Amino acid sequence: MPTPTKLRIAIVGFGSAGASSAILLSRQGHQVSLFERAPANAPIGAGFLLQPTGLSVLKELGIYDSLLTTTTEIDHLLCVNDSGSEILNLHYAELHPDFKGQGTHRSTLFKLLEETLDQTEANLHWGCEILGISNHNNEIRLTDHTDKQHGPFDLLVIADGARSQLRKFSGIPVKQNRYPWGALWFVGKRTPAFKNNQLWQSVSSTDELCGFLPTGTQDDLLSLFWSIRLDQIDQWRNQPLDEWKHAVLKLAPQSESFLDQIEHHNDLDVASYHDVVMPHWHQGRTVVLGDAAHALSPQLGQGVNLALLDASVLAKTIASHPIEEALKCFSQQRRCQLGFYQFATRTATPFFQSDHHLLGTIRDCTFPLANKIPWLRKQMVSTMAGIKTGLFTRTSPTKYL
Repeated sequence: MPTPTKLRIAIVGFGSAGASSAILLSRQGHQVSLFERAPANAPIGAGFLLQPTGLSVLKELGIYDSLLTTTTEIDHLLCVNDSGSEILNLHYAELHPDFKGQGTHRSTLFKLLEETLDQTEANLHWGCEILGISNHNNEIRLTDHTDKQHGPFDLLVIADGARSQLRKFSGIPVKQNRYPWGALWFVGKRTPAFKNNQLWQSVSSTDELCGFLPTGTQDDLLSLFWSIRLDQIDQWRNQPLDEWKHAVLKLAPQSESFLDQIEHHNDLDVASYHDVVMPHWHQGRTVVLGDAAHALSPQLGQGVNLALLDASVLAKTIASHPIEEALKCFSQQRRCQLGFYQFATRTATPFFQSDHHLLGTIRDCTFPLANKIPWLRKQMVSTMAGIKTGLFTRTSPTKYL
């Protein structure tokens, strides 16, 4: 069956990868249907850091300028240990004077994505959970929770998150593990003790970590995250909240007035993380994007940014190649960058979140030394900015400006 010039495309999952793909592919003239099981675009989710890589995709989408009015510019990361010694002090400007991150929230980004998607010809189906997929002669049909069928489609994009229920239909082998450590999140009003241009973190050995990320200029918001083992959540809920606050204050004494905004355990949200590995991300006329394809720990802050890049690369390969060749090209183009960040995240995470306290001692001794060596520090900044493609390779910063 010849590939039509304009494709009928089904996308499952209104996340960073799914929504961005829908916008870009619809603009190319394809007939796009996006299915999301949530009933609406709810204002949920904690803060995260958009890197220069992800921001470059937002420029492609045309929402960069709108986003800047609601986010906070971050120009460096400072990480200290419980004795106050610097572990890391990384500045984006070391790569390029115009490089920076932007602190924001899932709800802020997703609202802009929805508004932009509404301006295209794409069909967005809220409250539609896809449970089944069939493929006959390259015509793909979807079955939703009401047994209604949708299709046929020429291409299926699976982007339903780290806990994807549809990944199994792709036929691609997958390894999925949940990290034993997660995080408590809280978003509140930033207090003067925290700079508005700095991601500030503090660690004690490998079992205590907190961070404070400015995430909104209009309301001057600050996101707190606190590392915690997932099997200790019930214990945390049963202890007095002041005991937890005392632990936070040991690592971040300047947070006292900020913590006053937290009155109940339920004021904090719990986040868990997964590690997802696939040998490639396409099979036939199905492609897997975002966390569904390569979820990782948030330690390097790359999840949303990698998902946005997935959408951009997919749209470009589809615009320049027949469909089967385009998907093969997509997997090839994403292999180096995704492979590096999966390796780097998996390697770095135990130094900050694990039960291996010796790694904390090694970190406190070696990371400050590496931070003082210009070449190594530049590699760490490149990793933070999202432009690395291998241990000794990276993309030129100008590509993302």
